[in-house]
Amino acid sequence: MSKVLVDILSYLNLYMLIFARCIGLFVVSPIFGRNNLPNIFKLGFCLIVSYIILPYVNMGNVSEYSFFNIMFLGIKEILIGFVIGFIAYMIFSIFYIAGAFLDLDLGFSMANVIDPQYGSQVPITGNFIYTILTVVFMLLNGHHYLIKALVDSFYIFPVNSLININNNLFVFIVQLLDYMFVSAIKISIIVMISIFLVNLILGILARTMPQMNVFIVGMPLKIVIGLSIMSVSFPYMVAMGDRIFTNMYEFIYKIIRIL
Repeated sequence: MSKVLVDILSYLNLYMLIFARCIGLFVVSPIFGRNNLPNIFKLGFCLIVSYIILPYVNMGNVSEYSFFNIMFLGIKEILIGFVIGFIAYMIFSIFYIAGAFLDLDLGFSMANVIDPQYGSQVPITGNFIYTILTVVFMLLNGHHYLIKALVDSFYIFPVNSLININNNLFVFIVQLLDYMFVSAIKISIIVMISIFLVNLILGILARTMPQMNVFIVGMPLKIVIGLSIMSVSFPYMVAMGDRIFTNMYEFIYKIIRIL
C-alpha cells in the first residue's frame, strides 16, 4: 500500500473535510470554476490539493466524530469554501460592471457575448477587460495566492468550528458591494468623462450647426474616441486590477474571521 493511501486512510475524516472545503472553493471561484474545465480535472485537482494541505491542518478531535457529525461538518466546509470562492467571483465581477458602464456610453450596450466561464451573457467591453485582467491575475500568480488563502482559512477557521452569523456579516456585505461599484467606476471613469465631453461638444455643435446630423456623426465618433482613450488608459486599468486583486484577498480573510 502506497504512502499516499496510508496517509489518507489514517486521517480519513480530516481529509474528507479538507476536500469538502476545496470543492466549495473550486466550484465557484474564478479560474478554477470555469465551465470549460472538465469535472474530472476539478475533482482530481481537489484531491491533490487536499492531500498537500493535510499535514498542515490541525486535526483536533475530528477522528472521534461519528458519521453524522462528519456529514454535518462536511456541509459546513462546503459552505465555507463556497463563500471564499464567491467573494473572489464577486471581485472579478467588477470588470463586468465597469464594462457595462463603458458599453452604455460607447453604444455597445445592445450587444452582449457569451462568457465561456459561466455560460451567461456579458457586456462586450466587460468581457474584454475581464479577459485581459484575468491574464494579469495569472501572471501575478493570483491563483497561487487564492490557494494560499484556502490554506490559511484552516488556521483562521478550523474544521471543527461552527459558523456564527452576526451583524458584522451584513456590514461586510454592504462594504463589499460598495467597493465593487466604486472600483468599477474608477476603472471606467476616464472613458466616461471623455464621452461626456464628446456629448457636450456634439450638443453645442447641434445648436450652432442645425444642418449637421449629430446622430450619424456622434455614434462612430464616440466609439473611436472611447476606444482610443481606453487603449491609452489601459496601463492604469492594469494597475487598478492589481490593487483590486490585493483587496480581494483582504476581503477573503475578513469574511473568514467574521464567520
